[in-house]
Amino acid sequence: MVFDPAYIAAIIIYLSALIGTVGNLVILFAFISNAIRHKVLQPLDKIIINMALVNLLLCCYKEIPGLLFFTNTKIFGEQACRVLLYTYHMLRLISIWSVENLSFLHLIKIQRPNHRWSKFIYRHQGQYVNSILVGCWIFSILFHIPYLQYDEEMEKNNNRTIIYLGATSCTSSTGKFLTKFTTYSSVSLDLIVIILVIILNGFIIDLLCKHRRKVRAISTADSGWNKHTAQATKILLSLLSIYVVCWISSDMVWIAIVSGLIESNFEHSILNSYYGLLSSIYYSASSYVVVFGYRKVREYLNEACWCLKCKKSMVVQTVE
Repeated sequence: MVFDPAYIAAIIIYLSALIGTVGNLVILFAFISNAIRHKVLQPLDKIIINMALVNLLLCCYKEIPGLLFFTNTKIFGEQACRVLLYTYHMLRLISIWSVENLSFLHLIKIQRPNHRWSKFIYRHQGQYVNSILVGCWIFSILFHIPYLQYDEEMEKNNNRTIIYLGATSCTSSTGKFLTKFTTYSSVSLDLIVIILVIILNGFIIDLLCKHRRKVRAISTADSGWNKHTAQATKILLSLLSIYVVCWISSDMVWIAIVSGLIESNFEHSILNSYYGLLSSIYYSASSYVVVFGYRKVREYLNEACWCLKCKKSMVVQTVE
C-alpha cells in the first residue's frame, strides 16, 4: 500500500492542498482585516480576495477526498462525482478569470489609460470589478450545468477508478454530447484566458523594465521605487511560470482523460494522479508567491498585528 503510486500521489496532493489552505487563509486575513480597519475595500483587493477565497475552496476540495482516501471511506458514487466535477470546474474557471482581471487592472494602473474605454474603466474600477465578479460567477455556474447530467459512460468508468481520490477519479471519458461540448469549450476558454494572462503580464513586465531603465539612467543609486519594480517583475514572472506550466499541462491531461483515448486502467490512474498533482501545486504555490512577494500583504499583516498588540495593551491597562 505504501508503494502504491495512487497512495503516494494522494499524500502529495493532500499535503500540497493543506499548505495552500494556510497560504490562502493568510491572504484572506490580511486583506479582510485591512478592509475592516479602514472600512473600505479597494477594487484590486476585491479581486484578490475573490481569487484567494476560490483557491481556498479548491484546496479544501482536494483535502476532503484525501482524508476519505486515508480512512478508506468510499462515498463517491455517480451522483457525488457529478457534483464534484461541477464544483471543481466552476471554481477553477472563476479562479482563472480572477487572475486575468487582476492582470488587466494592474496594466491599466501602471500605464495611464489613453483610450476612452480604458479611461472609463480606470475611473469606475469599483463598478467594473463588481459587475465582472458577479458576471463571472453567474456565467461559470450556468456554463458547467451539463456536468450535473446523468451519464452512463461516466458511471461505468467511475466504478473501476472510484478507489482513488474522488475529485480526480471522477474525471473520465463521457458519452454525453453536452458534457463533451462543455469539456472542450471549457478547455478552449481556459487556453484563451491563459493566452490573455500571458499577453497582459508580458506588457506589464515590459513597462516595469522600461521604467527601471529610466530610473537607472536618471540616478545611478538604487532607489526605493527601482527595488519595488524589480520585486514586482520577479513576482509576475514567478506567477506567470506557475500559471503557464500548471494550467496548460492540466488542460492537456484533462483532454487526454475525457477524450477516452486512454483505455488502460494503469495509464488512466497515472493521468488522474498527474492531473491532481498539477492543480494542487498551482493553488498552493500561487498563494505563497502572493504572501511572500506582494508588498501589500506584508503591510496589511503588520498593521493587523500592531492593532492586536495595541488592543492587548489597552486591555491590560484597564485591568490594572
